[in-house]
Amino acid sequence: MSDNMIEETVQRLLTNEVSRELLIEVEAGAFASDLWRAVADAGMTKILCHEEHGGIEATWLDALSLFFQVGYTQAPVPLAQAAVGQYFASRCGLDLPAESVLALAAGTQTRSLTVESDAAGEPATLTGRMAAVKWARHANWLLVEVDGRIALVDAKGAGVRVENGVDAASLPADTVMLEHAPVAHVLQIRIVGLPQPVQVVYAAVIAAQLTGALEYALDLAVQYVKDRVQFGKPIGKNQAIQQQLAVLAGEVACSYAAATTSLRDLPALQQRSAPRAEFSAAVAKVTASDAVKTGASIAHQVHGAIGFTYEYPLNFATRRLWAWRAEAGSSTEWAERLGQAFINAGAEHFWSHLTARTLPTEVAQPTCQSPYQNLNAERTAHHV
Repeated sequence: MSDNMIEETVQRLLTNEVSRELLIEVEAGAFASDLWRAVADAGMTKILCHEEHGGIEATWLDALSLFFQVGYTQAPVPLAQAAVGQYFASRCGLDLPAESVLALAAGTQTRSLTVESDAAGEPATLTGRMAAVKWARHANWLLVEVDGRIALVDAKGAGVRVENGVDAASLPADTVMLEHAPVAHVLQIRIVGLPQPVQVVYAAVIAAQLTGALEYALDLAVQYVKDRVQFGKPIGKNQAIQQQLAVLAGEVACSYAAATTSLRDLPALQQRSAPRAEFSAAVAKVTASDAVKTGASIAHQVHGAIGFTYEYPLNFATRRLWAWRAEAGSSTEWAERLGQAFINAGAEHFWSHLTARTLPTEVAQPTCQSPYQNLNAERTAHHV
């Protein structure tokens, strides 16, 4: 399937299926079951998977239009999370059903977790609290990155309790309490230069999603200033408004460039090294998140009071922009991660790594023995 075919399929399906009525229903607590079934039937959740698992082995850059359109249409389904989770599962030889809903947790979300294993041959268990886990209440699986491993936990199984919460867009952002929750599978991902693959991939995908929503806000603003007439002429003829829209267009372009580069640097299914992935994902998440601050402000300034009303579509886009901005690590967290790596390496390594798009130091890995090593081989996905 070509890039154009992927883009056309995703755009047509989401544009036809995502309506204002559906957005309101989901924000009221419903799950978009019909849309999710259509998405899964179209193969979108498995686009990055091996062919034997129902995928087309697309690259991350091939899938750019998928994540972009989720943002542009504000599709109220966990498509980005599912695509990421299915990729890691397929990479490890695990074939999950296409309609599986996956919730991702990584980085600061998993800091309080402890990994335990009572006896050799017994499955490891997770205990702790994870905050703001998107779509957890609807999830079939929790994909948790902790202690340098990726654990797949049955979201409806023993030891898992979900406390419902919402983000700035009134979409599910739940607290997950784990009490000796068994780990069903450990996805042994070994990618050189990528010690925390879930967090990095998740951030890159959200950057692309943010870019799509930003472009929607830009398109809406441009159309509004063409239609809105004051003193006998469209307000878009006002030079001050034109300048503001030019700034917004610039933010969208920068965000798109950073997101595209980030996805290009992520590892494909067969790739065993990704030296640029962490740097590029960090830059993309910072760039897109910072663009939201400027872009959302300009979009609302151009629209005036109407942009804040629930009846007008801009509010759905900007509320998601603010919610997604905090997802997969904030811009502050990623900026500090970049800055600290270069500070630790010293000035002599700055330019060479900056131009190569690589971090001069890797994130330190845990030195203690992981209880995952005692997992029953039958419950552990294949090492890759």
